[in-house]
Amino acid sequence: MILTNENYYSPEANREYMSVSQYKQFKHCEAAGLAIVRGEWVPTSSSTALLVGSYVDAALTEDLEVFKASHPELYKRDGALKSDYVRAQEVVDRIQSDRLMTMLLGGNHQTILTGTIAGVPFKAKLDSLLSPAQAQAIMEEFPETASALSPFGTIVDLKCMRDLSSAWSDEDQERVSFIRHWGYDIQGAVYQALEGHRLPFVIAAATKEDPPDIRAISVGQYDLDARMDEVLEEAPRYQAIKEGRATPRRCESCAYCRATKKLTSIIDHKELLLSA
Repeated sequence: MILTNENYYSPEANREYMSVSQYKQFKHCEAAGLAIVRGEWVPTSSSTALLVGSYVDAALTEDLEVFKASHPELYKRDGALKSDYVRAQEVVDRIQSDRLMTMLLGGNHQTILTGTIAGVPFKAKLDSLLSPAQAQAIMEEFPETASALSPFGTIVDLKCMRDLSSAWSDEDQERVSFIRHWGYDIQGAVYQALEGHRLPFVIAAATKEDPPDIRAISVGQYDLDARMDEVLEEAPRYQAIKEGRATPRRCESCAYCRATKKLTSIIDHKELLLSA
C-alpha cells in the first residue's frame, strides 16, 4: 500500500503498517491495541487537545487557512476563535518569534516513511526533516547546537505540551522526563530506523502555558538504541497479534478492559487492596 497524506491515517493503512502510536498502544494493552486496529474500540481522548496540536502543525506548515475552513468547531457563534485555539495561536506566535525553533522546524514537512523493523512493516510521518544544508546553517548560526545536530541532516519532531514537567513511571519506578513518559524516545528510535541514516533526533517542544515555554531537546543515541532494542523484541509479537497468530493479553486496567470485562467469580473485599 502506497501511503499519502490522504490515506495515512486510514483503517487500511493502520492494518497494513505498524506506527509508533499503534506500537505504544499494544505495549500498554495488547487486547486494546488489537481492538483499535480492528475498529472494534475507539479510544476516548480530548478532541480539543488533538485539534490544538493539529492547529499548531497546520500554522507551521502554511496550511492554516485550509485547516480552519475544515474545522468550523474552532469558532464560537460570533465567529471568533475559541479560547483553546487563541492559546494555540499564541503558541504558534511564540515558536515563530524564535530563530532557532523556526529553523529547526523549517525542514521538509510531513515526510512519510515506510520500512520494516524486525520484519514488521512500519510507517511514520516526520514533522521536519532537515537537509544537510539546513542542519549546517543552524550549526553555523548557533554553534552550541553542533553536538545535537549532524551535517548530514536531522530529524525534528514538534510537540505541543501542557508543560514540560517530569512524570512518575511505573516501569522505571522513578520520575522521568516527559519524553520518556510519553514514549517520544521510542518515536525517535523508529523514525531514525526508517530514515536509515541514524540521523540525530531533536524535539522542538512548546507548551500551552501562559506565556508558552519553548525548548529544543535532543534525545541521545544511547537512549534511542535502548528503545530500539525494545521495539526489536516486542514488535514481532504485536504483529503476530494483528495477524491472528498470537493471542493478545489483557491488562485489565485500561478503558477497553474495563468496558469489556466479564465477571466469572466473586472476590473477597480484601483482594481489592492487592489490586489497587
